[in-house]
Order: sequence, then structure tokens, then C-alpha cells
Amino acid sequence: MKRFAILAMTALTVGACSKKAECDAPATGYGTLNLTVECSTTVGAGPSVRTASEEDRTGQVPLPEGAYTIPKTKELGLRIESADPTYDFLQSWATAALYDPHNDWLWATEYTVTLFSGEEYVGIDAIPEGVDLPYFEGSARLHVLAGIEPTDARIKVRAMNTIVRIAFTDRFKGYFANGATFWLKTAAGTEFKVGYTAEDPAAPEIYHYIRPAAFTISGEATKQRPSATLPAQTVQFADTVNDAPEASTLYTYTFDISEAGHTDEVVITLNNTPIRTEIIDEELNDDAKPDPISQRLR
Repeated sequence: MKRFAILAMTALTVGACSKKAECDAPATGYGTLNLTVECSTTVGAGPSVRTASEEDRTGQVPLPEGAYTIPKTKELGLRIESADPTYDFLQSWATAALYDPHNDWLWATEYTVTLFSGEEYVGIDAIPEGVDLPYFEGSARLHVLAGIEPTDARIKVRAMNTIVRIAFTDRFKGYFANGATFWLKTAAGTEFKVGYTAEDPAAPEIYHYIRPAAFTISGEATKQRPSATLPAQTVQFADTVNDAPEASTLYTYTFDISEAGHTDEVVITLNNTPIRTEIIDEELNDDAKPDPISQRLR
């Protein structure tokens, strides 16, 4: 598996000709392309919970490690579509390396040039969803100039998925020592299951690569048995919903228990920022016996 530190930049040149005779256009008014492709290995760390403005974003983080290979730029698919309403053109190449400047001339007008991973172009709204399944894409709109001199274009390719991780703190796993089961449900109907058990409390870091559309996290967790004769309590949590996740962004939802003195509260954080505190119907600590006054103040 090939990894990059922060940003991988690879120049992919298509359109340069070694001899003038090789570059003669088939007719007046045609041109060719010279692409420079940058492959970014960072994603956004999620918008602020206070405001969705670009200025308040929490910045970029490295693409999570996983069992996948970042595609080489020459292996990315290439799609060129006319952006000129008076000219109808759409052509794709399985890899950008197959673009032939000697034969693949373009009428001099506006185009949208897209590079993408996968066997064929489907767009980010239809990409497959899965664990360690990033989808890379980048595009640029440009005007191809007529003549033998290629038109330069720089395109930045990045993982376009919404990436979701569900995590549990040691304090949460300590209170819910008999395990937890959570589900991530996407707008596309995909469902992922995560959690831990009493026998195996280590919850692995699993990153789910989904379409940038609404998703829901639901789950339950089971406490320790209060005694040999009483069953362990299982707590159902309210759904956590993200109605408008962003593409190329990592969302880490962490479930924790409040500090001592508030052990009937579960705190959910998004990228280290608290977004909700959930009150449990029964005390998480079975030995805690609230006094009647505090009960009436709730």
C-alpha cells in the first residue's frame, strides 16, 4: 500500500508533441490539452457546530490510514464534456494516459475536464459506499485554445467521500462494560455496524466512506450487571442525524460519559466539539441514589 504524507503532487502531461508534424490539427479551430494533476491526501475536519462558514472550518487532516491504495494520476479515468450549449461533446478514457493528443483533438470551446477513480464515471452522488473505499475526483472548467500549442490545465484530485467514524472513550466502555452496538445508516440505504463486546472491549478504528448525503447514527449499550441476581441494563440512545454532511470531510462521533457527579449523562462530540448531552432515564452508576429534591428539580 502506497501512502503519502500530506500532499502528493504528480505532473501528468498529455498533449505535448515532439515534432510539429505530429501536432498538426485535423482542421482549423481545434486544440489539445496539457494537464497537470495534483492528488491531495488531506480532507476537511468538519465544519464548526456554531457556524458553517468556510472561515470557521477546523482545517485539514490527513486522509485516514486504511487498506486502500491512493491511485496514481496516470491511472485515473478522464472525462471531457462540452460546457458550450451550442456544441455537444462527451468522451471518456479508461485512464488519462490513454488520451492521445495526436488523435484526440478538441474543438476550441469551453469544457469540463474531470479525472476520477474507478472503472467508469458515476459522480459523487452515486459512488459505492464501504469501509476503506475512498473515491477520488477533481474537475476544472477551461477553454481549449485552437492551434498546436496545448492548453494548460491544473486539476486537483481529492477523496470526495463523506468519511464517518464512531468512537467510544474508555470511560464510556467502563460504564457500558457489557458492550455496545451502533449502526450508521446512509441516505443510499447502506448500513454499517460498529461496537465492542464485554469479551473484546477494543473498538477498532473503522472509517466509513459514504456519499455526501444525510446519515443517521443509532445505537445501544449495556451496563455491568448490578448484582448476580439482577440483569444488566441496556440503554437505547437517541438518533444522531447529520442532514447536510460535506464531501471530502471527516466526521468523528465520540460517545463519552460526563465527569464525576453527572454520571447519568452521555456526551456526544463531533470532531472533539460537544454537540449533545443525553440524559439516561436511570442512573448509569447503580450505587448512586439521588435525593428526592434533586429528582424533583429535573
